[in-house]
Amino acid sequence: MLSPIPMHVSRIFKDYALLWSMVVGVFLSPWAYRLAFLLPYIMFIMLSLSYTRIAPSDVKMSRVHIVLFVIQWVFGVGAYFLLRIWDEILAQGLALIILTPTAVSASVITAMMGGSMGFIIASLIIGNVTMSLLAPPLLSSLYPDTGLGYLATVMQILSKVSLLLIMPIVLIWGLRYRMPRIHDALSKRAGWTFYFWCFSLVIITSNTIRFFKEHQELDLRYGTIIALSVFVVCLLLFVIGRKTGKVMGILAVNSGQALGQKNTVLAIWMALTFMNPVVSVIPSFYVIWQNVVNAIQLAHYRRDTAAQTLNPPKL
Repeated sequence: MLSPIPMHVSRIFKDYALLWSMVVGVFLSPWAYRLAFLLPYIMFIMLSLSYTRIAPSDVKMSRVHIVLFVIQWVFGVGAYFLLRIWDEILAQGLALIILTPTAVSASVITAMMGGSMGFIIASLIIGNVTMSLLAPPLLSSLYPDTGLGYLATVMQILSKVSLLLIMPIVLIWGLRYRMPRIHDALSKRAGWTFYFWCFSLVIITSNTIRFFKEHQELDLRYGTIIALSVFVVCLLLFVIGRKTGKVMGILAVNSGQALGQKNTVLAIWMALTFMNPVVSVIPSFYVIWQNVVNAIQLAHYRRDTAAQTLNPPKL
């Protein structure tokens, strides 16, 4: 008869499920990337389930959003001008990922760690609108021969995120006021988002590995420099975001995810569409690093929450 799995081993697998999902994605990379077409649908389901936890009144702009926006653009533009002297591709790629708006999925991860989805949605709106308005002139200055039309580029960028951002909100808030029973039934299943995210990470990791294999023009030395540079930028964004939140009196996870978790799909698409395709490798590395950070953060949050449940503070 098989002996039961020790509790501490089970806890390691449960707390670090996101990391294990990435490991599975690496091993299944020759096949799992074929499921990439499912990602928009999985994200739609995750967002819809998560949005049952918030009301329209929870989405509010604050001065923290303005401070994070200023930090993001000063850091991004400064990084470009500092690094372009040494390597133009690295400078463009790191600046692109820093300036890229918050990921739509950040609201899901933030909610998993007890943060405010309303704060993240407000950050999404600010980030995507400003990126759409400011990116065209920046791209035109870097690539003047492409003949980018301003309005056409704005609409292209907005179209990449608007449907996935807006449609789940419209659906769930419509159910909230018109069909509350269905809304409440979905709300009870909001916890399923964690398992959907684990499954999506398998596909995302597999797709990223495939992407790297297709860019064999990068040698080992240059690839290592890019990977380490992206790792440093990723850590800085999460740390600066969390520190800013603490200083300004909000939950650190809110500001940390708003600044650190990036819409890498948008960044990769922008690099492939408007820039040198090699630049797209840099946000691809960010896919890995930000999900490693998310997995570790979530594991610590789940562990701390479990510890508080077992040992509640004495009054």
